[in-house]
Amino acid sequence: MKESRKIDYGIDAPGIRMGMFLISIVGLMLLCFTIWPRSTWFKDLPIVYLVCFILGLILTLYGLFMASYMTYSSRIGKLKTRDFLLNEAGKYIKWKDISQTLDIGCGKGLLLIGAAKRLKTGVSIGIDIWNSNDQSENNESSTLRNAAMEGVIEKINLLTADARKLPFDNETMDLVMSHWVIHNIEPENEQLKSLDEMYRVLKPGGVILLADIQNVKNYTTRLEAMGSKTVYYNDGGIEAKVMSIISGGTYVPQSMICIKPK
Repeated sequence: MKESRKIDYGIDAPGIRMGMFLISIVGLMLLCFTIWPRSTWFKDLPIVYLVCFILGLILTLYGLFMASYMTYSSRIGKLKTRDFLLNEAGKYIKWKDISQTLDIGCGKGLLLIGAAKRLKTGVSIGIDIWNSNDQSENNESSTLRNAAMEGVIEKINLLTADARKLPFDNETMDLVMSHWVIHNIEPENEQLKSLDEMYRVLKPGGVILLADIQNVKNYTTRLEAMGSKTVYYNDGGIEAKVMSIISGGTYVPQSMICIKPK
């Protein structure tokens, strides 16, 4: 019997999601300890009891919420974001005329395959260093499997490459994309090199589409300084504001689209 597999674009930051589950377990243990039926220490140490109860409640709710949110955004949310952003990019490019698109940090193929499904005769290229710490089961085989299940395996090409030194000639890409990748490049000033490379390989009149959980405004500033025109910027609205507070500023989902002048 053949193994039944579904299209899977991976869990983002799987280690952090697991950490959130562990935090919720610690919280539940504290709650169980404080409400244990035979426990009488709350009468002897009421302040300590209250602190443990409140801390347990906070850890439980926080851990469960963050783990659930990360699961939803990985399984459902980013698919909706992909379709919306590619449709938005389609306002400034003609899919039927595109010869090459490039997805930087393509992972399991979210934007890579989404673009390939819209192409008529062109090819969708994806590069990655295939780090499974940033996305579960991040490898070429998983990407090829997703592409085959989406019916676009003949329209994609995968390469192992660094975003800071793209193996492509100047002005060869009609569309350059990246989803939740650039913030992983360290130190932060190295992120600017990847933006410079995106701009270098982009054709005049081409489009750069970026979505990330940090520094998107900085990306916009850098690309505009090189001459691009920002045609779409989403600051994330209330979701980004709330998640920024909850995550201590480490998760602020935003996106932008810019055009390189002809």
